[in-house]
Amino acid sequence: MPRMIPEAHLASAPSAVRAAMLADRAALEPGAVAVVGRFFAEVTRRGEAASAPSAETFRAVARSEPTFRCLLRALAAYAPQVSTVSALEVKRAWVAARPRPARRAGRAPAPALKPDWPESWRRMWPALERALPRESTRARYRASIDRCAHCLAHERDDPGLGFLTAVTLAEEFTEHAGEGRRVAPITAANDIEALISLGRYGGADRASLAAMQVVTRDLRGRARAGETRKIARIEDLMDRGGFAAVAERVARLRDEADRLPAHAARRVRCRQAVALCLLLMNKPARTGDVARWRLGEELRCERDGTWRLAWSQSKTCRPDEAGALWPEVAAALDAHLLGGRPDRLIHRRYAESLGRNWLSLEAAPCPAKAPSALVKWAIGVPAHDLRTLAADEMRMHDPARAPDVIAAHLGHATAAAGAAYRAICAGEAAARDWAGDRARVSHAAGVVAMKSR
Repeated sequence: MPRMIPEAHLASAPSAVRAAMLADRAALEPGAVAVVGRFFAEVTRRGEAASAPSAETFRAVARSEPTFRCLLRALAAYAPQVSTVSALEVKRAWVAARPRPARRAGRAPAPALKPDWPESWRRMWPALERALPRESTRARYRASIDRCAHCLAHERDDPGLGFLTAVTLAEEFTEHAGEGRRVAPITAANDIEALISLGRYGGADRASLAAMQVVTRDLRGRARAGETRKIARIEDLMDRGGFAAVAERVARLRDEADRLPAHAARRVRCRQAVALCLLLMNKPARTGDVARWRLGEELRCERDGTWRLAWSQSKTCRPDEAGALWPEVAAALDAHLLGGRPDRLIHRRYAESLGRNWLSLEAAPCPAKAPSALVKWAIGVPAHDLRTLAADEMRMHDPARAPDVIAAHLGHATAAAGAAYRAICAGEAAARDWAGDRARVSHAAGVVAMKSR
């Protein structure tokens, strides 16, 4: 026998929602009718559009997490026209309010992020600081030396600079993944090179510094071996269709996002991935820069809906820009920013989000490696591979002009930065020229042979 449901609870609900719930009364969750009725009554009281309710409405009608979850499930099933994206904020608050398990006795506290440097390093720093002309360069060296100090924080004595210190750092950086410090061999080499520079300007023993460079050369050799794996990844991606395969994967993520309710965390992640991958196809910037972009600053939306991108590269301190982004990118950015809200609210959402990180839509900056991790989640390769793929596509299209185009597109500050691409392009251009010359020579030889018969 169907359960009796007080229809008065749904007096404020749209007729289509009321009819759908009453027709499915046997399958309704306990409390669903009451909370849905309170929801639409609150929307009416606040004068909000039912298609775009505020977070405050969700808070007001659901005073417990089970009731809140029941409301979301009911709206997804019987009122899909209601955007629940504002409920994301409320959902995060409920999750944060859950009781945490007690910390087990004996567990070591997390190490400090930036421990004090050894005394000998502190004495050397002023000389290196004076030798570095830019604050951005000094910041990079400080960060590298901070990481080295962090790895050696357990040492009781001043480790100084030398072969043993470099070996210890190399092992800590590349092998201790469980402690959250693992980095790529090239990053480890760069950080240890910062220490070598510290010693060079700080008057350390030259033989000790030379011994440290033996370790960095080994790390760079391991990095070159890693480049071989990267080449294999790129070749596999190109065999699957290159950017066409990326576009197909992005389309599947977009369709998946369309099927999910607006309050689903996976939908948010899919929308972020779609916008990020398309943006990197349009302009393959370095991921550290991508993580820093803010709405209304580096990434701007004009009144006509055109999105534009311009920023200062953190690595080279040079300006770079993509100009007006592709329409497909603009549509993905709109969808990411709206999060399921009606299209008419795009300008209001943009105004509300000015100054926020473009990817997370939060005031806090995005972690530098987050874009690369998101791209790998979406398409199976890290974000930097898209830069390499773009260069390969341009090289194959027009090898004679490709070096300059690649340098401009990827934001290389010097010819040395794109030396590898330039050498490959020069070889391919020469090969194509020779193939053309050979064809012309062969044709001329054939004509001569015919005349001599």
